[in-house]
Amino acid sequence: MNKTEFKYFKPVGRLLMIFFVGFSFYLLVSTVVLLFLTKPEKEIAVPGVTGKYFNDVYNSLVRRGLKPELKFYDAYDIEPGIVLEQYPEKGDIVYEGSIMKLVVSRGIQSIDVPSLVGVELPFALNKLRNLHSYNRTVSLSVGVISYVPSEKTAENIVINQSPKAGEKVGPDRRVNLLVSAGKIDGEMKMPGVTGQSVDLCMSLLFSRGLGVNQEIVPTGQLDQSGTVTGQNPPADAAVKKGDTVTLRVLYYKPVEHAYRNYERVEFTVPGDKGAGLYEASIEDDAPRRIAYSREMKPGQKIDFIFHRSGNARINITRDKRVIKVIRIKADDIP
Repeated sequence: MNKTEFKYFKPVGRLLMIFFVGFSFYLLVSTVVLLFLTKPEKEIAVPGVTGKYFNDVYNSLVRRGLKPELKFYDAYDIEPGIVLEQYPEKGDIVYEGSIMKLVVSRGIQSIDVPSLVGVELPFALNKLRNLHSYNRTVSLSVGVISYVPSEKTAENIVINQSPKAGEKVGPDRRVNLLVSAGKIDGEMKMPGVTGQSVDLCMSLLFSRGLGVNQEIVPTGQLDQSGTVTGQNPPADAAVKKGDTVTLRVLYYKPVEHAYRNYERVEFTVPGDKGAGLYEASIEDDAPRRIAYSREMKPGQKIDFIFHRSGNARINITRDKRVIKVIRIKADDIP
């Protein structure tokens, strides 16, 4: 009788064993699938951005998979747009898609630069002294005033300005002006452009038939980028058409390309292109203009700074024929 009972329970035991093994395998597979589906996102080492311009780091943070969340700190004595604090801190490991909290400086006051071109200098200066912002009377200081001969514009009329009309600046920003000295007969002299913005100087020098060589000097200050800090020959030196003058220009290399920036263009004349008049024309949201013009030979380097507004197309030409097109895209334009 006992032997019969054992024979009866053997198949049942096998079934239970098969069920147990199958159920265990099911749990194992389910666990693996669950772990795969709930696998954490890619891990990211947080970069250090404190002390940098927010415009310079925003796109790189997004590309890393971080989501910047801003809190602004208003201050008179800190340049706007500087990252003052960050969380998580540099070197922390977070998951892709994590929020990165940033405290960014914000100028308490921003002023729209008025249009001064075509205005007599005394009225232009008075206009800078009596601006209105948020129901308050504010002022901007004048920077460097350069007087240049002009065949077309009457004496003491503003020909150009930097920053341009409509730009938003802080109350400590200075406005540089080019002012007509009227028609001047006699020997051509080198204008004084030291302290000016380089974009205000180029058309003036090109109109006199002068070639311009830019000696570019790095700077860590964004607001100094594009400033001419030296010139050769000096102001009032005799010059003639065809001469090449040298300007020493400060340049802040942007990490990101904001809507408006000073940009640097470098291009070596190919060996198969030959000598000739090499020029660089700029097409962007500002009027089309020449930013470089000089007689050059193969192997020589074109190196210059220009002020860009929006997306830019730079046409490099030899004797008016395009040999190279360079494009610079503003990061905040789709």
